Amino acid sequence: MHPTTQRQTKTTNSTLRAHLNLLFATVIWASTFINIKFTLTQVPANTLAFLRFFIASIALLLFNCIFPQPFIKKQDLRWVALSGLTGVTLYNFFQNQGLRYAGATDAAIFSSLTPIFMAIMGYLFYQEKITPLKIMGIILAFSGTIIVATGGSWQPGSLNYSRLWGDFLVSLIGLCWAFYNITLKKLLPKYPVGTILTYTSVSGTLFLFPLIFFETPNLSKINLSGWLNILYLGIFASALAYFFWNKALHTVTVSTAGVYLYLIPIITILIALIFLHEIPTIYTILGGFLTLSGIYFAGK
Repeated sequence: MHPTTQRQTKTTNSTLRAHLNLLFATVIWASTFINIKFTLTQVPANTLAFLRFFIASIALLLFNCIFPQPFIKKQDLRWVALSGLTGVTLYNFFQNQGLRYAGATDAAIFSSLTPIFMAIMGYLFYQEKITPLKIMGIILAFSGTIIVATGGSWQPGSLNYSRLWGDFLVSLIGLCWAFYNITLKKLLPKYPVGTILTYTSVSGTLFLFPLIFFETPNLSKINLSGWLNILYLGIFASALAYFFWNKALHTVTVSTAGVYLYLIPIITILIALIFLHEIPTIYTILGGFLTLSGIYFAGK
């Protein structure tokens, strides 16, 4: 085989693996809205986030013991701390607190706002140009989220303020994820995925630890199903899904990876319909469609 053809084949295979990794992570993360919603009936929100990443950190540290990884240099620890704070601590704090009040379907739609926040941040911090198409997309996306949150009603007496508060909290995870992906790009050219993921997970877990003292968890109330959900969140949704997502970012751009986030609401709606019996209203479907359309145009 000609060397050029070999390189092209290798590049194609690498790109295909990256997209499969992104798809795997997306499906797993879509399911977490249902897992968290269920487990919150047994475990307080902050405690659940801590247990999830405590388990993930142990799994990743064991991985590092079996397959030794290089250490992060001192000058890059600030990026590790920022990645752990945004992608682990704040992301999961807002997600779990928001799911106390919002439905899994709402949460999935609002969580997909990451590309919108990335476009806004690019303009504010890096002077990236916002085209008329992006502006239209941003307006369209936020209009869609308003329709979802209000259920198409503008009368104050008919609004569910608990749901609105939950939707607002969940929308902030898009901002956290945008920051996380930007800081991640500072580390990916220098270190293997296993190193970065271990350091960010441990740092994020340390930041989560003080938050459990605002709650009164009783771990004895967690049944077998609850612990299985926590293990799933820790090992599959945190360690493995984050690993495959970060590994894919070695090959594809952040904006390309962001496209996969569009699938999360669709997958979550189907799972929530089956397991939580959450039937989306016409306003949820319309608002979700407008939101995803806006996100698509904003990412063009």
